[in-house]
Amino acid sequence: MADHLNRRTILKLAAGSAVAALLAACGGGSSATNTPSGPKATALQGGTGGQTPVVSSSTGGQASAPAATAAINSAGAATKPAGSVAAGVSPTYTPNPTPKGSARVWQATYDPQGTPDQMYHDQWVQSLKTELPGVNYQEEQYAYGDMLDKLRVVSRAGQTPDAAVVTVIWDPELAASGYFQEINLADFGYKPEQFWPGALKAATWQGKLYGIPTQNETMAFIYNTDIFQKAGLDPAKGPETWEDVKNFAKQIKDKTGKAGFGMVAKLNNGNIPYRYMPLTWAYGGAALDETADNPTYQKSQFDSAGNIQALQWMLDVYSSGGAPQSSLTNTQTEVRDLFTSGEVAMMIDHPVAYAAALPKTPDVAAKMNYVLMPKGPVRRAVAFGGWSMFISKTAKDMEAVKAVVKSRTSPYWSIRLIWTSSNPGNRDAFNLPEEQQRLNEIKFLNVTTEMLQYGISFPAIPEGADIMNLMVPQMIQDVLTKAKTPEQSAKDTAQKVNDLIAKRK
Repeated sequence: MADHLNRRTILKLAAGSAVAALLAACGGGSSATNTPSGPKATALQGGTGGQTPVVSSSTGGQASAPAATAAINSAGAATKPAGSVAAGVSPTYTPNPTPKGSARVWQATYDPQGTPDQMYHDQWVQSLKTELPGVNYQEEQYAYGDMLDKLRVVSRAGQTPDAAVVTVIWDPELAASGYFQEINLADFGYKPEQFWPGALKAATWQGKLYGIPTQNETMAFIYNTDIFQKAGLDPAKGPETWEDVKNFAKQIKDKTGKAGFGMVAKLNNGNIPYRYMPLTWAYGGAALDETADNPTYQKSQFDSAGNIQALQWMLDVYSSGGAPQSSLTNTQTEVRDLFTSGEVAMMIDHPVAYAAALPKTPDVAAKMNYVLMPKGPVRRAVAFGGWSMFISKTAKDMEAVKAVVKSRTSPYWSIRLIWTSSNPGNRDAFNLPEEQQRLNEIKFLNVTTEMLQYGISFPAIPEGADIMNLMVPQMIQDVLTKAKTPEQSAKDTAQKVNDLIAKRK
């Protein structure tokens, strides 16, 4: 079997019985056996585990392809998503007048703005007026970095929104909070096999499911071929290992004066763990034991040799000038701006980074190339990310809220609402014609899909958000500012994690 599953292979296999044979060859459920030569990668049991997107036979009757779009590879395409009949309403929809009442939903703002994802979202909101004429839909959007804290505050005040679209890092905390209700997939006409196991696991607490996945994704490594060439590097070949990244970053700085790697280290920001944890996993580190086949989440491994090596890597790159001095306050938004302005040569991001750069800086977009995330001494790894919809226990008009959630997580809308940025949470959407259309239109989408097999889920515990958003950035900052050595910072952070978990016990 080939070392990697590309997106075309996934699409071909998803429609036929070859999926079962492939899953058997890849180890079925838990181990990422479909890895490159070298040290074996270990993925979290219940995560992606090298699985291809197995598609169930049901597509909810919504399988019509939209009208053709301008290719995402053209400058105008980033603001012209594929259209569909009746202003975004599925051709096979049946208006449902039964649900009545209001549905107040929270979600994060779109970053960047003006993408096909955002425009499809606007189409979906409009479609609800026809699809669910008895439902008064209200939506509030908040910045990603602010939304969790706001959710905590309003929930404690008894003002939880009727539903919320939340990231997988927040899932365990919200599931354990007592403010959201248990989900029975059958109530929405769904089955567990329609979703990634890792996505369901993230939204499960004490054996109960609290969220329906809307999207799931992994990122890839991006570099500027022009800067590579000017630095004397092969523009046709990206870094294969994290040591390559470190060496390339220094060479780029020495030869061009530009920052080699877009490092993010801002305190209290969710961008950071998605970009740091793949590094520590690659070196054999972990927050707890999330890389094990059967994790228990009892004791931190931030003090492991692998995480100490990863922190030393960060310090080496930053101290050598291979990363911007603004890294201490940078989120991915700032790094993406530096990349598109030609001031940073390498970064970690989604396919949407290309679509966002195309209309603004087409010259830079033309020089972008995506490759797999680099390998470390132990494995190639990437964070298995995504979002889910949670429903509040206090929702007054429960049937109206459930109808909205079902619409948003349907195959038809699941694929449209993440057109350039992710993969549909509802895996039935992989069977729709639109999936092939996305592959044809969206440059580099195949690379991030190939990374799914290397995905590792964050620890599925209520403390996960604080560990990832607060402790990980602080651990990095202490090292980059030389307030602590990598060993001291790793040891102190591990103790903080253990103390935090002990409070729950």
